[in-house]
Amino acid sequence: MKRHIFLIPGFFGFTNLGDFTYWGPVRDRLQQFLDARGGRSEIHYVKSLPTASLRTRTRVLLDTIVSVRTAPDDCIHLIGHSTGGLDARLLLTPAVDLQTRKSVDNIAQRVRSSISIATPHRGAPIASFFSSVLGQRLLRLLSLATMVAIRHGQIPLSAWTRMAGLFALPSSLERASGSLVDQLYDQLLVNFDDTRRSQVQELLAELERDQSLLMQLTVESMDLFNAAAGDRHTVRYGSVVTRARAPGLASSREIGINPGAQAQLGLYYSLSKLSQGYDFAGIKREHMKALNMSLGTALDGADNDGIVPTLSQPWGQCIAAVQADHLDIIGHHGQGSDDTIRHYDWLITRSEFREAQFDEVWGKVANFIVASETQKPGTDHGL
Repeated sequence: MKRHIFLIPGFFGFTNLGDFTYWGPVRDRLQQFLDARGGRSEIHYVKSLPTASLRTRTRVLLDTIVSVRTAPDDCIHLIGHSTGGLDARLLLTPAVDLQTRKSVDNIAQRVRSSISIATPHRGAPIASFFSSVLGQRLLRLLSLATMVAIRHGQIPLSAWTRMAGLFALPSSLERASGSLVDQLYDQLLVNFDDTRRSQVQELLAELERDQSLLMQLTVESMDLFNAAAGDRHTVRYGSVVTRARAPGLASSREIGINPGAQAQLGLYYSLSKLSQGYDFAGIKREHMKALNMSLGTALDGADNDGIVPTLSQPWGQCIAAVQADHLDIIGHHGQGSDDTIRHYDWLITRSEFREAQFDEVWGKVANFIVASETQKPGTDHGL
């Protein structure tokens, strides 16, 4: 028997771009942790369409699993970051109709665990903003800036400052000439060579062509999704929950006289504010208790990781709950003095998530995967 783990990206989705490491060091670290626990494991990347509908993205997931041609007695495990966790849940929903000739049930019956990482199970208020005409233009800029930061580690100060200003006062985008946005876009795009630039432009064009996902991620749409997408009783569901440090004067003082870092903090402040606005009163009491104990403070609708509200993320067993932003958790976090892996941070949030915390979380994920092959699904909500 062999276990197959499928890593499903969220709506940034740049795992499609060759050597871009959307999952950071996740694959190598998780492989090490699983090997240490025994058994044969193989980890696969899923290439997805960034903002296509959940049904379309889930068909891509199904096609990827089928293409691997696993043996009948092999175990399948799904790990989805952000929206990827919803793709996994939809695939596993009994009697789901993906409008495909491939047999969904034959695959779903062999899945042992479904693990969501910072997933908006109850919706993300920021999706409503990105669905607007202004929001779509800003999402395009944010996606490009994310790719540049993760690939190269730095963005010109002028670009950070102008982006922070646009997100802080999005109404200014209406008054700005088209050339202002285009100039900022072109300024970021020059960080890539001709071949990579073409691939990035193609991905961003896909983002503009099909934005069905954004409307499906609103709080109201996810309420309907949860009413229809039931869990499969043979699968153990788990979640990793993230909450970034709330932005404020303390973070600004700690950064000091560093214009680039201050501009990033300003952008994070705007994203955090856009991610607030719903209290998720229906969250399970067991989940709330586990999160409060782990994070050390009482949570409310203002807590988020810069993209997804913290109270939107629990589903099944809470495997871990940590102070981290939306991309910290998959390895795009700040560099600590003891870190052994070179990587670049997505955004300065002062959450202080480092390699030691990263290893602890993904070690727990490995434990959950292995345990799901022998334990029956239950109702454990603890950490």
